[in-house]
Amino acid sequence: MNKFFSLIVLLLLFSFGCSGQSNKATHHVFEVSNKEEDFTPKVFEVLHNNKELACTIEFKNGIYHFYPERAFEKYVKISNNDNGLRKFIFALESRKNITINGNGSTFIFHGSVIPFLIENSTNIKIENINIEYDFPFDLEGVVVANNEKEKTFDLKIHQDNKFKIKDDILYFSGYDWEIGLGENIVYNATTKAPEYFTSNYEHNYRKNFLKAKALDEKTVRFSNLNAVKVPPVGSIYSDKGPHGENRKIVGFRVYKSKNLELNNINVYHSGSMALIAEKTETISLNKFNVALKEGSSRIISATADATHFINCKGKITIDNCRFENMLDDAANVHGTYMMCNQIINPVSVSVKFGHFQQQGFDFAEKRDTLRFIDRTNLRSIGIGIVKDIEMINENHYAITFEEQIPEFANKNIAIENISWMPSLEVKNCTVKQNRARSLLISTSKSVLIENNYFSSMMAGIRICGDANYWFESGPVSNVVIKGNTFENIGIGGHAPQAILQIDPIIGKKYREDGYYHKNIVFENNTIKTFDPLIIYALSVDGLIIRNNTIIQTKTFPQIFSDLSLFDLQNCTNIKIEGNTYMGDNKASISEINCQKFEIESKQKGFLKSIIQNPNKYFYEN
Repeated sequence: MNKFFSLIVLLLLFSFGCSGQSNKATHHVFEVSNKEEDFTPKVFEVLHNNKELACTIEFKNGIYHFYPERAFEKYVKISNNDNGLRKFIFALESRKNITINGNGSTFIFHGSVIPFLIENSTNIKIENINIEYDFPFDLEGVVVANNEKEKTFDLKIHQDNKFKIKDDILYFSGYDWEIGLGENIVYNATTKAPEYFTSNYEHNYRKNFLKAKALDEKTVRFSNLNAVKVPPVGSIYSDKGPHGENRKIVGFRVYKSKNLELNNINVYHSGSMALIAEKTETISLNKFNVALKEGSSRIISATADATHFINCKGKITIDNCRFENMLDDAANVHGTYMMCNQIINPVSVSVKFGHFQQQGFDFAEKRDTLRFIDRTNLRSIGIGIVKDIEMINENHYAITFEEQIPEFANKNIAIENISWMPSLEVKNCTVKQNRARSLLISTSKSVLIENNYFSSMMAGIRICGDANYWFESGPVSNVVIKGNTFENIGIGGHAPQAILQIDPIIGKKYREDGYYHKNIVFENNTIKTFDPLIIYALSVDGLIIRNNTIIQTKTFPQIFSDLSLFDLQNCTNIKIEGNTYMGDNKASISEINCQKFEIESKQKGFLKSIIQNPNKYFYEN
């Protein structure tokens, strides 16, 4: 009996010992000893040893350098970016319970390296880090002279840029990369925001290449300009290279992971999106800032979006973040449409991507629910459960469903994955001085946008849906936008940009087939802006606009003065009440082909009657 009891005790002790070992965590502390030391191999060694263990990597406060020569390398397909072989510094693959704490350190990355890869990983926390690069991924300079008649301008290139001129073409470069000129924008040096009516200064590089002639070591004269106007003297001209070549170096590449926290991080620069997350569940950003370093004389932070989320799920939380001076949206949350190009048999279809920068995206898995939609009117025509999916190549997939697919003869069909859609909360954030929009939202789960400040070149909040160009899905069903401040939105000049722009891409003759979006509330917001268009709403079932204060500013001349304040088209179940407008003239509300609307007739500053003044600038209006 005693021997038996002793054996049990030994087995229990052994069991507890094994359990303790499996839950061990490693703790690594780095400290700068040599200013030029490359920490890439040290990080690689830590992350590739004891992969099954939880791990904390801590950096004592300092400046750390990371170089590409010994970086982890793999081929990646990053949606809305350029696919290819990339090098990564912090490569977290199939890891659990990892914490990386920079303690306020600055990480300087040299060359074409991506700082963070987070793939098939769970419970990842990264915090207290500043991200910078040795050379910027855009060319910048101050316009010191111009000639409108000759269509030339002289640019004093920023001291951080390396460049050369060969056969009248300028190339700018970094540690291990070089690129020519392409997409460009002009910023105001005083406001550090895009110039008013900046579309006038956009050079069409596809038609004319800019001829470059060196005037001195840092000053270049550009000719052969194809733009409405030459850039103003004193403005800042920025160019990030040709489309299809300039989205390679993201800050964070997050893929098929779960429970990610990014706290107190400053991304001063990135060569594409600062953060791109795909097929990831539950992401929290707190004080994740994409903005210029304090005191910087540069103008561009990220050369694309600050954050971008594709077919994620769970909850995305963005709180206390600052997004400034990037060349695209602060946040874009959406799914993906693929085009059906062949019916293989009654349960199988062949599909392909509609946009080249979606190719290779991990569109679906077994047991995911896919929705079939008509591309002409974006209406659902049925759903199917995935039994199997096969990637033929990066652009073509074969999908087999558990049951017979819906009948869609003679229709242009796209499909979206509705199993992967996140809820979203954006609170207490600042978005300003960026090209494009503040937020772009396309998710069917609940969305709350509250207590933020928005001042972007294009729309404040865009809710779209498009199965014909970007192929970003899908319809929203529960969006609340309240307590925000919008200021001087839409200075770009291309086309009118609304504070709230609900514009699914639906051809005019198909808009009576039904409603794409539903249940959107816009309330208790303060709008201070120069152009009249505040809300454009197309194909919405359930829209409430109430208790908003709208103040006309004189910061800029109006660009589209003929538009109504609210422009409602092909909507139903609309309620507008308690809004106040303060401006030179009475504000108008335009309605066309709308049903079931209730509009308070005594709103301060508004015309009493409804008019028909549909926006003639938007898609097929």
